[in-house]
Amino acid sequence: MAERFLCSDPMVGDMSFANVEEILDALEAGLVSADTPLFDSARQSWQPAGLHPEVRGAWESRERYRPPGGTGLALPTLPAPSVIAVDDLALRRAAYARVRIGLQFENAEDVPSPPRRFVALVLFCGLMVLGVVGWAVVTFAVRLSGWAAQMMTMNGKR
Repeated sequence: MAERFLCSDPMVGDMSFANVEEILDALEAGLVSADTPLFDSARQSWQPAGLHPEVRGAWESRERYRPPGGTGLALPTLPAPSVIAVDDLALRRAAYARVRIGLQFENAEDVPSPPRRFVALVLFCGLMVLGVVGWAVVTFAVRLSGWAAQMMTMNGKR
């Protein structure tokens, strides 16, 4: 099975996990903390393990089944999502919305339009290239047909 998650800790090194349950087991064992950077190959993004939505959901779900005051391994307290993470999420959603509608600038007036001379020059150059290519193709066809006709007349005389 392919590893989906990668945790990178400077003190421990890189650890890979196949699913969320393995990450929660590592959290309980203390191998990973809530602020350890976690790479999710499905989402193609890095974020702290405690802020990953799937890890948070499974963390809360697992906490419901723990008896109060139980012995053994237990998950640390779930960190609250920081304001920075929420703002970052809002900024990323706004940027994605702008990309989907094709805007790269804040206002439509900010989008510079190319000058008419530039557009005319590009159009003229394109037409010139098409004209030269067309002339070359026609010239090649005429010479090839002339050569073929000459070969046919030579073979006819023999």
